[in-house]
Amino acid sequence: MFESKRLVAAVSRYVWTLPVLAAVALFLWNALRQLNLPGFYYDEALDLAPMLAVLHGENTELLRGIGIGRLPVMLLDYMGSLGGYITAPFLLVFGSTVTAGRLQPISGSALTLILMFGLTRRWFGLWVASFAVLLLAAQPSFIWFSRQGISVTSVMTVFAWTSLLLLTQSTPEGAQRPQHKRLPLLVGGMMLGLGLWAKLPFLWWLMMLLMMACVYGFARQRAGDTWSAILPSASQATLLLLGFCIGAAPLIYYNVAGLIREGTPHTLALIFGSLLRPTQQFGVDNLDVSRNLSTSWTNFTVFIDGSYFWYNGVTFGNTLALPALALALLCGAWLALARPERWRWLACALALPVAIVMGSFTVSGQWATHFFIISGLPQILLACAAVWLGERVVRSVRLLQHGRQKALAAAALAALLLAAPFVRDMWVSEQHHFTLAKTGGSGRFSDAVYSVARYLDQQHVTQPIALDWGIEKQIRVLTNDRVRPLEIFGYTPDPDDAFRARARELLRDPSRSYIVLWDRFAVYNRRAEFTRLANEMGLHVTETHVAHERSGLPVYVVLQAR
Repeated sequence: MFESKRLVAAVSRYVWTLPVLAAVALFLWNALRQLNLPGFYYDEALDLAPMLAVLHGENTELLRGIGIGRLPVMLLDYMGSLGGYITAPFLLVFGSTVTAGRLQPISGSALTLILMFGLTRRWFGLWVASFAVLLLAAQPSFIWFSRQGISVTSVMTVFAWTSLLLLTQSTPEGAQRPQHKRLPLLVGGMMLGLGLWAKLPFLWWLMMLLMMACVYGFARQRAGDTWSAILPSASQATLLLLGFCIGAAPLIYYNVAGLIREGTPHTLALIFGSLLRPTQQFGVDNLDVSRNLSTSWTNFTVFIDGSYFWYNGVTFGNTLALPALALALLCGAWLALARPERWRWLACALALPVAIVMGSFTVSGQWATHFFIISGLPQILLACAAVWLGERVVRSVRLLQHGRQKALAAAALAALLLAAPFVRDMWVSEQHHFTLAKTGGSGRFSDAVYSVARYLDQQHVTQPIALDWGIEKQIRVLTNDRVRPLEIFGYTPDPDDAFRARARELLRDPSRSYIVLWDRFAVYNRRAEFTRLANEMGLHVTETHVAHERSGLPVYVVLQAR
């Protein structure tokens, strides 16, 4: 009898972990199935290719020649090499494979679920945290962007939620100003710096944190505190800034080195340059505020309903997601008025418009992928509205007498309210898996990439010439750098003189192989111009290998000119 009581006590002590464990299991069930589909994409391999050279002990190409010895610090002016370093252990364990490339972002998102649950439990209680983490685990955008880890988005959420956990400690009663221990402040600042080094859109999170801090300060001021008591002390601000500088040190180093060597801090120049002229790669005019806001809103809705993933074969989305969020905001705003958590709820709610406004400015292009940084916030708002409404209904009915019975009844009602959007999210992901099993992905996202990589590797074609974007990086990773395509296409809409000069020089070697994307999937279509140049030199261009997607459409074509 005594042992059974001890067992019950032990189970009761850890029963709160069941929701987050269930959420992680649910997420991994969706994220790990058919892990090689869709095909390994160029952007997924962007930060892995340089790591192969590092792991092989070779010199790697450094952006603008700036690195720490042979170690890269930045992939692009707005994207750091952090994702590659985080993926390096996965490459060592699983080899240079798509499995290694995708397990890293999936692991980061699983950790995000745990961190989000911890913060939500602290802010809003166990029931809200439980429902929120389960909703996030089933959200299609969270699952499918995590599977591919495009542009290191998933690792940023780890830094985001860790920083929020560390920097929002409760203030003891009677404290004259916010009381933070030194280590959490320092580490919290480091998380913010690391997030910014990972990729510039982490600025969204910094702006959302600033807004949350303003809400917190306003709440305390309403409670009677003076602003001098609310603001952090000089020592606290110094610790936070020090931690941030440590985390962002590679980004700072890159800009200082650029300033010393070339007179240009490249990241800062990119940011301010984008304010004055359209972005270099995608031509987004940041001065066209209304148009960019409209695009940002569209991207937000696409992220919320999970309808981005056309390349899996068919576009699916949760048609209930956006209406459910709108109802949750209205209902939550009404219910929060009488609750002690109202300021925390307001901070989460205001974070969404901050993200939409931030999404209207870019140094590259506007995409739904950037909204990955808000993962968890919509789910918290949904869970708050459902749980609070359940509690309100149970209190008004007055049929139940015991507190535990009321809590369970309120939770059951909340589960019913959330069932429809949750089930629809699960249905969307199942449709993706079902469709992928038939299509293997479409175009540049198709599993045809495995066929062309295997062919080049087996034929010992160590340096084919890539005549288009979307070829080089993933082939390097899939062949463990045995095949290293050389890109010569140039990032101009039409072939330029530099491309023609490079092509003529390479055409002198008849043993060379060239790779193009089929016309329908081409980004910078150079095949016609390449063929014309070859014919001018008396050469005939032939196809030596064609990699098809499962529908039968050609995707990658290997050429020779003899």
